[in-house]
Amino acid sequence: MKLIDYFERVYIIHLPERTDRYQALSRELAAIGVDIKGPKVHLPPPPRPSESNGFPSIGVYSNFIRHLGILKECLKDGIERVWILEDDAIFRRQLRQENEQEKLINRLDKDDWGLCYLGHAIEQSALRSYPTGLVPFKEEFLWAHCYCVHARVLPQLVHYFEETLLNPPGHPRGGRLYIDGAFNLFRCLHPDVVCLVSNPNLSSQKGSPSSLANRNWYDRATVFKPLVTAGRSIRDELWRLSS
Repeated sequence: MKLIDYFERVYIIHLPERTDRYQALSRELAAIGVDIKGPKVHLPPPPRPSESNGFPSIGVYSNFIRHLGILKECLKDGIERVWILEDDAIFRRQLRQENEQEKLINRLDKDDWGLCYLGHAIEQSALRSYPTGLVPFKEEFLWAHCYCVHARVLPQLVHYFEETLLNPPGHPRGGRLYIDGAFNLFRCLHPDVVCLVSNPNLSSQKGSPSSLANRNWYDRATVFKPLVTAGRSIRDELWRLSS
């Protein structure tokens, strides 16, 4: 059994103009048995807000309401298990083995999990004392580029995210946050929600220019593009091979 068989839907956060990311993610997913054009895979059109609505930028606001829109759609449609990806996700090579995917599925079936992060920003040293596989984790961490949500937590999650849209920036319960910051604060406010993380981390973010932040000078300088692209590709492949 593969991960794609376990989840009812897979959503991808993607900007149509980022064809580089679409092509790269298509290859990443194919390597783990997921057809990006398959019936379970959804690429919802991006919202195009004209202002930031109090968020750090229009891009951050757009990204937040895209994640929220997906969660609301899953809640409305009665989806039990959903896997959500951003288009810069890359996967560790061990995930290409079907038996490794089956181990993850077996673990998910044994737990009343609410959130599961196949990708995260937790330092490996912080997970050293944990067993390998999917493990419960209650500390703070960031990233929301490769995560799974169960129906049992969707009502709480949607309600909280909608609350942060109304709260001003700096509100103690969170207001106008980056999406990963909102997830982090939700987990802190709802310690009863079982959060699983992969150990080791099974998904990182591809080295590529950000769609949310201003580009670095070396991304703007055409002359450096081949060198920068090659360096990022090497970095990504070394990460895929690491354990």
